This record gives sequence, structure tokens and C-alpha cells, in this order.
Amino acid sequence: MALHSSGEQRRLDADEKAASIDETRGGVQVPIYNNLELVSSENLTFSAIIKGTAAHPLNTFEKKAALINAEIDKFGLGRYQICIWFLCGFGYFLDLAWAQGVGLIATAIYQEMNVADADTGTIFALANAGLAIGALGFGLAVDIIGRKWAFNLTCLITSIFGLLLAAPKFNYGAICGIYFLASLGLGGNIPIDATIALEFLPQSRRFLVSLLSMWQPIGVVAASGIAYGTAAKWRCDVDLPSCKAVASGEPCCTVSSNMGWRYNVIVLGCMTLTIFCLRYFVFRFHESPKFLLSRGREAEAIEVLHKIAKFNRQPMPTLTIEMFNAIDEMDSNASSTAAIVPTSATRADKNKAVLKGVGKELTRLKGIFTNKLSCFIFILLGITYMGDYWSFNLAGAFLPIILLRNNVSSGQGTVQDTYQQYVIIYAPGILGAVLALVSVQMPLVGRKWSLVFSAICQGLSMAMYTQVYTTAGYVGLNALEYIMQTVSFPIHDTSSSQFHSNPFTVLQCRVVRVSTRAFRH
Repeated sequence: MALHSSGEQRRLDADEKAASIDETRGGVQVPIYNNLELVSSENLTFSAIIKGTAAHPLNTFEKKAALINAEIDKFGLGRYQICIWFLCGFGYFLDLAWAQGVGLIATAIYQEMNVADADTGTIFALANAGLAIGALGFGLAVDIIGRKWAFNLTCLITSIFGLLLAAPKFNYGAICGIYFLASLGLGGNIPIDATIALEFLPQSRRFLVSLLSMWQPIGVVAASGIAYGTAAKWRCDVDLPSCKAVASGEPCCTVSSNMGWRYNVIVLGCMTLTIFCLRYFVFRFHESPKFLLSRGREAEAIEVLHKIAKFNRQPMPTLTIEMFNAIDEMDSNASSTAAIVPTSATRADKNKAVLKGVGKELTRLKGIFTNKLSCFIFILLGITYMGDYWSFNLAGAFLPIILLRNNVSSGQGTVQDTYQQYVIIYAPGILGAVLALVSVQMPLVGRKWSLVFSAICQGLSMAMYTQVYTTAGYVGLNALEYIMQTVSFPIHDTSSSQFHSNPFTVLQCRVVRVSTRAFRH
């Protein structure tokens, strides 16, 4: 067969990558990427789960989604997919940039506002509560209002309240409250970005979802650099008391002499607002075909595929509405739980449908526990995710206090040295994401042993923390812990998203995120 373009070659290669093709029924071939999808009966016993042979037959939605996946595979890594990857990466960047940025300015806030040691954890507890609520709220909303609006709203909410974080004076409660609101947007960022990346990237490029986590250490390093140039430079003497704690006229830590932390959050807020503008005004993001498919808007899903092909300057997809109809005829006993809203409905009708959808999406939570496989994976991933975030939260929230007091009190260094040390700690984390990408593709290592090795190293570094009392020891062990965390985190992300192909996959990942955020502090 003669090949007329590189686009046609990619289409043929994508067709060959499917492990096999389901037998033709009604003129429709359903791509099969795993032989376990060919089973005719369900096998979800505990023994099958442990052996890795648990399986269930494809349902109607999964068959249609497989056809969409086949078209996306034919696109390859086109211009649209590259833009999506970078924009989702910016979301990962913001997630830890804000966590790190606020962690580094916390000591300046405590000093200026006379915060007692017993209350220092309040800002982080409220932030983590906001992250948990945001992850659950946007995790459900993304299946009601769609990926497009959730993708943009998370950045907009974070940028607005992030900028407002610089406004309060001598009001620690207000700062905690505003940061809680900013965290609502941050909480929904990662699960939505990972979902979008998975839905638009071809199967052969799914490893790029793991590589998205590379943006998190980049965000941490950037936040540390910003703090070094702002919070460390424009800060009152660390020995000065708060002006709230002394009489008028006595030397104290004034607002004007402690503006660095405010400059820091303003820079982070402007960066977040810029990313929102890139997502909303510069790049034309199309609604996910799989979301449209789950809502019964099959013609719109095909139309989106055509728009992506046009943006990529590639041949138009061959998928037609008749193919979907043929699958419906094959699976006449299938039923859909999605709320289908006609495209011709009025705005009032669509608003009512959205409100009704909230209750239906909440009932879908029980779908995570409908079988042993889903329940087992959810619990296991929840525990491992929480372990990851516990370690990061301890380091991000309290290591700045430890390092600052150790440096300044012992005379071994200055405030600037503390921020320099944070750049040293987190810069190697970028290599951790690359190491994860390499290790999961090694035959004798894979995901399993990559996770085991990284977990052991994280545990050892945290245990050894209690046995060191020098700045060099704190910095070295924390750098090791963070490298191993960036190895395990992307593997967790892709594993939790790829265990299933049914509509509960993304929901499961989001609920795991909620448990992670809720128990971080």
C-alpha cells in the first residue's frame, strides 16, 4: 500500500499497536490493547487481583471510548497534544510552587503577626482542607460542567485569592482564610490536568503523563528562587518582635520592613494569572471527546476530533456516528447513567441539569467500591499517596522553621542562606521525575520495584532525620527524600489512572487525591 503522508503512516502504525482487534460485529472493529479485555465473563476474585489477571468484559461506553482512543492514537504527538502537555504541566508547576512559596514565607508572617508556635500549623491545616475540598469539588464538577471550564476555573480562583493574600496587615486569621480559598482552586488542579493529559495523549505517549511530574520540582525550585529574591531580601531582622507585641515607638517588625513575603505571593499570583490567560485566551481548548461521549453528545465528540485534526494539520478522522450506533445495536441491553442534555436546550434547562448532576455524581462515589479490584486498588493507592504527601508536608511546612532557627540561632548562617539551601534541596528533584520515566520502562524494574525502592529510601531518609542536628544533615536527607518522592509520585499518578478504562477511573483518582490532601496535616 502506498503511503501518501506522514499522517497516514501514523494512522497505520497506531492501528498496528493494538494488541488485537475485537471480532467485527455490525461492521465496527473495537481496538483491544490488553488481552484481558477479550474476556467474556467477569473475574474479580481476590486471587485474580493478586495475580494480575482480574478482568471484566468491555461495556458500551468502553467500546466507544476505544474507538476515540484509536483516532487519538492516529494523531500521534501533534501540535494540539504538545500544547495540552505544556498547559497541564503548568498546572503541576503551580501546585507545588504555591505550597513551597507559602511554606517559605510562613516564618516572616509568624514574626510580623506575632503568631504563637502552637498556631503555626493553622495556615497549613486550612490549606490542606482547601486542597481536599477542591479536589473533591472539582473532581465531581469536571464530570458535570466538563473539563474545559474546570480546567480554567482552577487557575482563575487560585490567581485571584493568591493575589489577595498580600493584602492583610496584622491579621493572621485573614491570611489563613484567603489561603484556604486559594487552595480550593489548587486542589482541583492536578487531578483535572492528569485527566486531560490522559484523554488527549496517544497510547504510545502515555509516559508523558509521568513526565508531567517534572514540573512540580521545577515549581518548587522556582518558588525557592522567588523567595530568595523577595522574602529573604526585604525582611525585617529576625530578632525583632512583632509590633503587636510591643508598645508604640519601640523597635519592631513593621509591615514596611517586611514586604518581601508580600512581593513573593504577588509574583506567584501574577504567574498563575498568566497561566490562566494562556489557557483561556491564547489556546483554544476543546472539550474532551470522552466527556461528550459520556453525556450522549456523540456527534460533538466526533466534531472535536475533526477540530484537533485540523489544528494538527492531519487527515480527518474516520470515526462516524454510524459506528457508535452499531455498537449500541450490538449492546442493546446496555444502559447509561449519564445525564444527557440536548444541545438545543435553553440555558435554564442546562442549569437545572447541572444541579441535578451534582447529586448523581455524588452517588457515583459508591462505584469505587462495587467490586474487590476497585476497592483494593483505591485503598492501596490511598495509603501510598498519603505517605508521599506526609513526607512533603513535613518538609515543606516545618523544615523552613528548622533551618532558619538552626542557621540564625547558632550563627552558622543567615536568612539568605536558608533560602539558598532550599534551592539546593529541590533542584535535584527534577532528575527524580526523569529517573521514574526511565525505571518504569526497564524490564527487570518496572513500576512495582520502582515504587518499592523509592518508598524504602523515603522511609530511611525520614527516619534518619531524627539522628542529625546539623544544617548539612537536614539539607542532604531532605534532598534524598525529595528525589525519591519525585520518583514515586508520577508512577502513582499514571498507575491510578490506567488501572481501568471505565468512567470510574478518573473518579477513583480524584477521591484518592482527596484522601491524600485531607490527611496531609
